[in-house]
Amino acid sequence: MNKSRKKIAIIDIIILVVLAIVLGVSMVWSRDIELKLGLLYYVDAEGVAEEDIVTLSSGVHTSADSSAELKVHFVNVGQGDCAIIELPDGKNMIIDAGRGTQKSNEAINYVQSYIKDTLGDGFKYFDYAILTHPDSDHCNILDSVLNMYPSYVCYRPNVEAKNAGYTDQGKADLTTDATTKSSAAYVNAIKSMYKEIDGQPNVVYVTDPKDESQTITGGTGNSAYTFTFYAPLSAKYTGDGASNNYSPIMILDYQGYKFAMSGDAEKKNLGEFVAKVQAAKTDGVTDKYDVFTDDYCVNVIKAGHHGSENATTLDYLNVLTTPSGVSDVYSVISCGAGNTYGHPHAAALDRIKAVGIPDDNVLRTDQKGDISFTVRVDEDGSYAMYCGDRKTQNPDAPVVTPDDPNDPDDPITPDNPNNPDDDKKPNDDNNNNPDDDKKPENPSDDDPEPVKIQVLVYRELGGIKLKWAVVAWSCYAVVVLAAAVHIVLSGHGKNGD
Repeated sequence: MNKSRKKIAIIDIIILVVLAIVLGVSMVWSRDIELKLGLLYYVDAEGVAEEDIVTLSSGVHTSADSSAELKVHFVNVGQGDCAIIELPDGKNMIIDAGRGTQKSNEAINYVQSYIKDTLGDGFKYFDYAILTHPDSDHCNILDSVLNMYPSYVCYRPNVEAKNAGYTDQGKADLTTDATTKSSAAYVNAIKSMYKEIDGQPNVVYVTDPKDESQTITGGTGNSAYTFTFYAPLSAKYTGDGASNNYSPIMILDYQGYKFAMSGDAEKKNLGEFVAKVQAAKTDGVTDKYDVFTDDYCVNVIKAGHHGSENATTLDYLNVLTTPSGVSDVYSVISCGAGNTYGHPHAAALDRIKAVGIPDDNVLRTDQKGDISFTVRVDEDGSYAMYCGDRKTQNPDAPVVTPDDPNDPDDPITPDNPNNPDDDKKPNDDNNNNPDDDKKPENPSDDDPEPVKIQVLVYRELGGIKLKWAVVAWSCYAVVVLAAAVHIVLSGHGKNGD
């Protein structure tokens, strides 16, 4: 090989190496690139196979408003707790991650694989992480998860972490009489919550329902939701179950569908909450506890403390349900098969049954494995909740109709600036029509056409999905071939001089 040809070969190889590195790095942003290039695009959901639908990971907020969905996953970690929530605005949340009293590589791998399979290969960060209380079966996997997928905002209990000389990084935010927990699992979980993201500190709250700024709200229009903390109402708990009672009572509300979760909260915590709700009916103070009227009914109750007899009290269940709506309520119990605690206890199951929740709606991870719920718009434009193939229709959920920005009488929606009386409930200004809040009024069209749900799919060529990896490396193969031809031709041209 002459010097000129050798020089050309070296330059071409360097270019190929640099290009390979660039393409390799670009895989990190593959979903963003696919959306920009139109390789991923929206189509009507009708007729699209479920396996062809692409779910975006956190950080890519491009969901069509009418196709915004809420997905709540109760992950089967055995005798422990973990929930992963895909919020309708594209953000993601994890609540607890633990199993048993000892850290298990099997459990770690399972949760991390579940996250990858659910949120996608490109998923990097959680938007919210909540640790309900310091017990190992809720936190001993959390550090492994957050070290891989840090969270921008974290919520922790008012319990100081102490072990082997560790100084709690959030001690200044705890109350002066805060209880301490001396365990490696809790220390590691707290450390992971204060982990910086790309060199920048994140936000860590000590969960306090009295701090209204801690309420999580997100989305606009059809993707609007709230995640509200209602307990614990005391800064310090003592006696039996003290550690468990630091757990928050949390309610996620999306389009009228509500999910209630309470960690391992026991009688003391739950009793304070119930008393607060009862007092709110007569105290003359307008606050978030006023929502618990006699007509208030959630759709899913996560049973406290894995179905322990000391949690999920009858008074608590009565606050969250109504006699007319309880037959459609689900109760989820996270527990391990054959666990030594005997969870769920018969007393708790009896209370769940006594309040009216059907046996078929009591779902246990030791029997069912992972349990997931989805709230989405049906083809008729109404919102429904699904657990597998089972559908729950909420008559108070709004109906999604096509928006006309030029129509001042557009159906009432949470983000309709033309309606000064908007309070996120359709037609709330007409109390004389019992069906008024079931279907928005549209004077120009008594029977509006259903909104078509759109989903993301890949473009295809000859049956091959045009993912960025396929397109990029196919182009790279062509460049490699062109470089080889270039090298060969440069040699022939030189020999012909």
